[in-house]
Amino acid sequence: MSTAQTRVITTDIANFWDAYDRITATTDTAEQRRLLQTYFIDKASIGQRGMFAARGYTPDEYVQAIRSYPRYFASVRPNMLRAGEHAEAMQAGAERLHQLYPAMKPADIYFTVGVFRSGGTAVDGHVLIGSEISLTDANTVVDEFPEALAHLGTFFATAPMRELAFTNVHELIHTQQPGRWGYDLLSQSLHEGIAEFIPTLAMERPSPAASVAYGIAHADSVRAVFERELFAYWFDRWIWNADGPFPQRDLGYFVGYAMAKSYYDRSTDKSAAIATLINLNCEDRAAVEAFADASGYLSRPIAELRAAFEAERPRVLRVSELESDHAPIDASLRTLTIHFDRPMNTDYRSTGHGDLGKDHAPEVTDISFAADGRSITYAVKLMPGMHYQLKLEEGFRDERLIQLVPYVVDFTIR
Repeated sequence: MSTAQTRVITTDIANFWDAYDRITATTDTAEQRRLLQTYFIDKASIGQRGMFAARGYTPDEYVQAIRSYPRYFASVRPNMLRAGEHAEAMQAGAERLHQLYPAMKPADIYFTVGVFRSGGTAVDGHVLIGSEISLTDANTVVDEFPEALAHLGTFFATAPMRELAFTNVHELIHTQQPGRWGYDLLSQSLHEGIAEFIPTLAMERPSPAASVAYGIAHADSVRAVFERELFAYWFDRWIWNADGPFPQRDLGYFVGYAMAKSYYDRSTDKSAAIATLINLNCEDRAAVEAFADASGYLSRPIAELRAAFEAERPRVLRVSELESDHAPIDASLRTLTIHFDRPMNTDYRSTGHGDLGKDHAPEVTDISFAADGRSITYAVKLMPGMHYQLKLEEGFRDERLIQLVPYVVDFTIR
């Protein structure tokens, strides 16, 4: 591979600003949407279309952002219009990665414009840079942003524009990995952390990520908490998170980075180690868990950590209306109140049917959590002579987002 095979495409930035100037010249919302569609969306490159899909961006989001953050856009515009000036450094980073990993497949790099949900990602073998986030610096104005975007001010202050070559290599790693996503916290942390570690080898410099610096400084405490949650299906406390167990965001990146580094440091054949890291399929449970053990990062074998995790998962304690040894109950019963062994996160629930099938699930007319999250009440309509099953599924989560041990409420009606 040569840098000639790594194209850097910036046309979407030019299209965005053409649309922006037209949109800000009118106050008619319908006309603004039409202008965005005509001059930006309809002209989108393959990479920009990939970013639309990957982050679910809608035309209304763009129009709303343009209307709401004029000072931000004025401050970031000069940086965005100079995106092409970064091409040489980004291509050089790609070449360095190729030297480390000769099997690397070429990937085009697209400077896209989104609405603050991605500084960079990889889709269909392309690197997509979120210019509205990655082409910022300490001079980027953020005082118009709502609380949900407040964290961006801290990130912009680190001048991410200076780290584009590193960011690009991170995303290039994602274009080479065999799996697109992990299936739980451990696997997703590895997916991201491997892509954060290998650029430190290619660029011969430390990761600029604040999460890595924090993780190194608090390594033992981060690992201890992570090991209690590593099999959680949801990673909102560790990756792309606003809230979590520590004051630093994105510590899943650090844990995956630390596991990758530990594996690399223990390996005698460094080239083979790099290939192993890049080719780890983070959608393959057996491969992920074997790698986790081989990395030497965890304090205990993965099997022991899984047993401990399973023992700590939230559970159903009892059902108020079914206290008498599963004796048949009367069809006049109108509620089922299920009690948990701890407070649950009331934003999440998932209810299904048992092995008897959906025809044996009771009709549910309402569902409500108790204020303390320790119980949930189903309002039901029951029919005489029926055998019912109501399944509380793993979509229920406790306050640490650990999934419920599934529980089937099984009862018959007189």
